[in-house]
Amino acid sequence: MDNSAAHSYVYAKASGLLGKSFTGERASLLFNVKSLSELWSLVFRSQPPLLPEVLLAKQIETESFERLVSQYVYFLSQFDKPAEILRLPLKVFDANNLKTAGAALCVGEKDCPELFDIGDFSEFNFDAWPDIAKITEGSAFSWYNTVPDIHDQQKNEYKIDIQCVHDFWRAIHTLKGDDFDILKNLFSTEYILKNLVWALRLKINYQMSNEEIAENLIYVTDAPTKEDPIAAPALAILDKELDVWEQWSDWRYASLLNPHTPGEIWNVDPAWVEEQGRLKFTRLAMQAFHQRPMSVSSLIGWFKVKSFELSCIRTAVESLRLGISSQDAMNAVGIKK
Repeated sequence: MDNSAAHSYVYAKASGLLGKSFTGERASLLFNVKSLSELWSLVFRSQPPLLPEVLLAKQIETESFERLVSQYVYFLSQFDKPAEILRLPLKVFDANNLKTAGAALCVGEKDCPELFDIGDFSEFNFDAWPDIAKITEGSAFSWYNTVPDIHDQQKNEYKIDIQCVHDFWRAIHTLKGDDFDILKNLFSTEYILKNLVWALRLKINYQMSNEEIAENLIYVTDAPTKEDPIAAPALAILDKELDVWEQWSDWRYASLLNPHTPGEIWNVDPAWVEEQGRLKFTRLAMQAFHQRPMSVSSLIGWFKVKSFELSCIRTAVESLRLGISSQDAMNAVGIKK
């Protein structure tokens, strides 16, 4: 189809799928079921396969992921030539596959680990396992051509993440008008929030120095400095006292903080910030879907909302397997009753 007809058709189909998805108020339905069999029936509207609980849990996660990817790939297939930015969400899954393969090789595993199947949208030749150079040959990650040790593997994963983020940032800057404004805001918000949570966890859980934390942040310029639009907000909080409310009360992102009661001990809670940030971002993604119908920003917004649904399904699966209360599970993905 030409782009205009494809965008119109895709938006109509995407709207229908979003209306049936477990997002917004419907997300809580995932946490009201009492068994994995009930969860399967709810999510897939069919009878669950006769599998042991461990295998059924894995199957729910696999089917949910494959459904998201297949729906998105179907949308892209409607375009004669989909915009490059529409391919990039799948590239993240592809990059995660490379990190998984690299980690397996790093510890000497003989068999290729289970990977996300994104079909023709993968740029890697995983059939060449265990030859990492042949796996990445001809790809944008061809620099990853030797099996790393444990230390280098962590560096490689960080480099892969930065490369994916930079690709997306560059693609956004090829857009114009509303698409540029919407996706720049969506992308910036997503990674600013991730950086904030990561910086807090590194500071609280690992007592890292400010310099060490900066070296672990996502950035879109040449380095994670206070001039970088994605890294700057996280760098700006590193000198705040974690138990002094007055230093946080007028913070730009204060709405994400755990509640403060005057006279009571208070400390910043990264988990709370993460939960509230996830909700904030998902609302923004939903706005992106509706703000400019039949556009690249709309389809990216749809993918982000459906990715949140996937996270909710995975969390619901784990909560049932591990006997976690529904409220605790909902808290983990930022859903409040």
